[in-house]
Amino acid sequence: MTAAAATAAAAGAVVVGVGPGLGLALVRRFAAGGMKVAMIARNAAALEGFRATLAGEGLAAEPFAADAGAPASLAAALAAARARHGPPAVLVYNAALIEPARFLTPSGIAEARYAGAPGWQARGAPADPAYLAHSFAVNVAGALQAAQAVVPAMVAAGRGTILLTGGVLAFGPWIEWGPVALGKAALRSLGQSMALEIGPRGVQVAVVAIHGTMAAGGPYDPDRVAGLYWQTHLRPPAEWTVDVHFRADAADGRDPDR
Repeated sequence: MTAAAATAAAAGAVVVGVGPGLGLALVRRFAAGGMKVAMIARNAAALEGFRATLAGEGLAAEPFAADAGAPASLAAALAAARARHGPPAVLVYNAALIEPARFLTPSGIAEARYAGAPGWQARGAPADPAYLAHSFAVNVAGALQAAQAVVPAMVAAGRGTILLTGGVLAFGPWIEWGPVALGKAALRSLGQSMALEIGPRGVQVAVVAIHGTMAAGGPYDPDRVAGLYWQTHLRPPAEWTVDVHFRADAADGRDPDR
């Protein structure tokens, strides 16, 4: 490990939104880099399973159950993680409500299934304002809350990293993914704004745009994508950019349902 990497790994990381795909891969990568990792997700039983899996690999990560779309729940988990590990050097916000839906017409598909990945059941009915507000709470507001919880200590230390899981949908909606696209576009804008505020104070903010469907063993294998997050964290300030892209092929990112 280089001196820069050793310094970057010297403290802890918090990963919000840990499932069996990218979330677990992110926890694994940052733990393998020597960081104390707190993993946050709604399903306490699943988190315990991830902890056991990682322990079997010789990696340590501690679970904190919380709903990223419920402010009191997320605040409690973030506070517990800080009490356990101290102020984190890295925040990864990977939580999202991922569900095919349109805004004005019923979904044109029953299920979205791409690249051998597990499918997503479509909402069917158009997204109403209440659904959109809930989606925004998970996809965007939770990211702001998590950032506000960790940034004061990062600014005081003059270093830190915030990584937000974005996507190709931030740059243009797909017909079956209107609410998700809106959330990813808002999340990208949030990342851009936060970078303007705290980048000059030594805290890196990046939004990772993933241009394909993640599936184990493929070009968008979660472990490969997680590696980009780690490399982004290690970048020197001269190389900071807010938009970071994982694109396996130049043609990736097109709407598969049109």
